[in-house]
Amino acid sequence: MGKIKPEFQENVSETLLIPLYMRAKESKEENPIITDKTSEAILSMVDYNFSKFYTDVRCQLCISFRTKYFDDAVRNFVAKYDDAVVVLIACGLDPRVERISIKKSYQAYELDFPDVINLRRQFLPESSNNRYLTGNITTEGWIKTIKEEHPNGHFLFILEGVAMYLTEEEVKRVFKNIDDNFEHAEIYMERMNKYLSRRTYLHESVKNTNATFRWGCDNPKEIERWSDSFKLKSEYYYYSDEYNRIRKRIGLKAIPLKYLPRNRRSLGIWSYEKRDRIIAKQ
Repeated sequence: MGKIKPEFQENVSETLLIPLYMRAKESKEENPIITDKTSEAILSMVDYNFSKFYTDVRCQLCISFRTKYFDDAVRNFVAKYDDAVVVLIACGLDPRVERISIKKSYQAYELDFPDVINLRRQFLPESSNNRYLTGNITTEGWIKTIKEEHPNGHFLFILEGVAMYLTEEEVKRVFKNIDDNFEHAEIYMERMNKYLSRRTYLHESVKNTNATFRWGCDNPKEIERWSDSFKLKSEYYYYSDEYNRIRKRIGLKAIPLKYLPRNRRSLGIWSYEKRDRIIAKQ
């Protein structure tokens, strides 16, 4: 099989090649944070100049941390509910379902732009338990499809590597659409702070694509103010929570990442749970 050259219709779609490369590269480290042989195999079949990402060690670490964090979130959610439905928003070429290989039955949906899903199908065929959806994540079409199939399920929505490319109004719309359609929902969202969201040029890999950051947020409680339904569940920050592992990998260069205020919580994952579920447990 010859190599496949990606052809993207959306500027942001090109960024999916960054985590693909970083997962494959991390998988070959001596003491890897994640092991992802499928990403290694896909990378070998893609015709693209990945050398422009090679020196971005911080990005490699952050993507590895987030991958493990989201993998664990899916495992824990599926273990908790017999009617678990996992929705991977902006799935790119991430083989998460294959990588975590959960034996317990659950339904997964993977959503992205049509150009991305068309590329994805060439490497990762879908199955009855892992369906692909195409569309814009800010619209309700894909949500209606899932709701019709699972009117009473427990839903986990993961926004990985995408919120920073949306406007604030678009992120709000995603939360509202989920809130309006699902009674039992959790949202895990990767985000960056406002400082980084205004400086795409500081990201060593993204600056080499045509994508631009558009949204950042400093206070996780701000999302709670968007609606009465979602309550902050957890916070996770790469540079502070994983500082010791970063320090071991990059040495003294890690110090400003944790101890400069603008860096310490600049990148990470916030999770939210619908408030009616919190009340029901009490």
